[in-house]
Parts: sequence; C-alpha cells; structure tokens
Amino acid sequence: MKPLISIIVPVYKVEKYLDKCIESLVNQTYTNIEIILVNDGSPDRCPDICEKWKKIDDRIIVLNKKNGGISDARNAGMKIAKGMYFIFTDSDDYVSKNYVEYLYGILESTEADIAVGKMGKFFDGSDLNTVHVDKNYILTFNSTEAIRDFLYEKHISTSVNSKIYKRELFDNIEFPKGKIFEDLYILYKVVAKCNTVVYGDRLIYYYRIRTDSTIGTLDPLKNKDFLLAAKDVHTYVINHCLTIKKAADFKLFQAAIEMFVHLPKKTNNHEQECYKEELWKYVRKYRLQIVTDHNCKLKYRILAFVSFFGQRILSCFFQLASRR
Repeated sequence: MKPLISIIVPVYKVEKYLDKCIESLVNQTYTNIEIILVNDGSPDRCPDICEKWKKIDDRIIVLNKKNGGISDARNAGMKIAKGMYFIFTDSDDYVSKNYVEYLYGILESTEADIAVGKMGKFFDGSDLNTVHVDKNYILTFNSTEAIRDFLYEKHISTSVNSKIYKRELFDNIEFPKGKIFEDLYILYKVVAKCNTVVYGDRLIYYYRIRTDSTIGTLDPLKNKDFLLAAKDVHTYVINHCLTIKKAADFKLFQAAIEMFVHLPKKTNNHEQECYKEELWKYVRKYRLQIVTDHNCKLKYRILAFVSFFGQRILSCFFQLASRR
C-alpha cells in the first residue's frame, strides 16, 4: 500500500477561495492522503466551509485554534499529522488533480528527500495563463545546489508549497511564529538536511496573487522580515557553503531593494531614517555584482543599474515601471 501523505492547509479569511482549494485536494488521483484544515480562528464562514467538507470526505481533519498566523497554523497541523510525508498548500490557491501523485512519484523514483513541481502564478480576478507546455524534465540537486537554485529563484521557489517533504526533515524545525516571509526563514534549514532534491517541470500548483494578502499590503517600515530572513540565509551560507555566496548576496540585495523602493517618500523619525540607510547600504554593496551576474533575474539587474543614478531616480523609475 502506498504511504499516507499529510496535506496541511492553514485557513484564515479565505471564504471566497476555500471551496476551490479543498475540492482540488479531495479530487487527487493519489488517494491515501489526509487533508488537515487548520482553522486559524477565521472570523468569516471558513469554519463552516471546513466542517461541510469534513462531512463529505472522511480524509479531512479540521483543527480549530485561536488565531496565531500562518506559521503557527502550519506548526499545529504538523503536530497532529500522521503521514510519512508532508505537503503544504495555501487555502487561497488550488492544485492539479495529479499534484500529490506527481510529487510522490518523482520523489520515490529518484529516492530524493524533497520533490518540487512547477508553480503557476495568476492575479486574483484574472484567468490563469494556461499557455504552458510541460517539458517533463527532472533536475537533481544536492542540498547546496538546491539552496543556490531557490535563492536565485531559477526552478525551486522560496515558497514551501508545490513540494513534498519527508516528514523527518521537520524534526526540531518549526515555522517562525509571527513572521512574514516565514518560508524563506525555514526552507534553507530543511533543504540543508537533504541528500537529494529533485525538480520536475510540470505545472501542478496554482498560486493566487492577491492585493489584500499580507505580503501584498506589506509596509516595509512596520515589517522587516524579508530583510531579516535574507540576512539569516546569508549568514548560513557564509558559515556553511561559501561556494554559493553570490546567490545569498543576490537574495540580500533583492530584499533590500524591494523594501527600499516600497518605502514612503518621507521618513518620520531617526529609526526609520537609519533603516532606510541600512537598506541603501546593501543596495550599494551588491549592485555592481548584481548587474554583471547573469544568474540574477533581469528585473533586479535593471534596478541595480538604475540605482547608480541615485535614490530618487531609483524610486521614480520603480514607480513608473510598476504602473505599466
């Protein structure tokens, strides 16, 4: 018999999307699954929707808890999970019918510790661009190569979604409670435990980009987690796998420039001004390297180049480019 796989789904204020998410999980071609819906104190109809689906499919487990954020919900789900493998799915996204079967299949056939599938992104309210030809190739990485790949965001995304994990990878590892960019905080720690990570180029996960999401409404003055997570990864790479330092440099530059261009035009106090200068310090430190590093995404190579003309020009350029 095929092993039990636990799918952990944090649920909070997604009543508009939850049915589609759960339906896509219930209809999986791989059937030996448990679907753990963690109601994170959602104030809308989500608890009722979860209970409705629990009556429909006995593989669904509903865990109700006080609101503690997505990390706390995932941690709670892992604690009650019985599967040999973990899969994480966000409740405003949905997946293909062969989501679990594909991930488990390439994991088993390659004897890997983590298997990764392709993630498609679409804006809420618009149709998913389905013009995608699955090339069906599989790439194999050791742990260092996999960390390098997701830092550059080449094949492996920094999201914990669209992946299957051996459960023991999460021994003594939890998602950081109260943090945004919690995936970046944790993914390198999990991948570092691996012997083999595989990526299969098949579109299996559909990620919804929402303007009202936590990250979509991120205020860089109130939350510095992207920069802090990038610093964490950078420190790890310096101490344990210096050969991929350029990839860690890119992630730190990416965090710094994303936070910088989203800052308000005026800072109101000395602390905010110091933070702005810290971000600019990282931009200046790595921008020449980013411009010449062809592994970096073109967007950031362009922003790095524009930064040479000064802070004001960079901010204006970003605002204009964002409107296009």
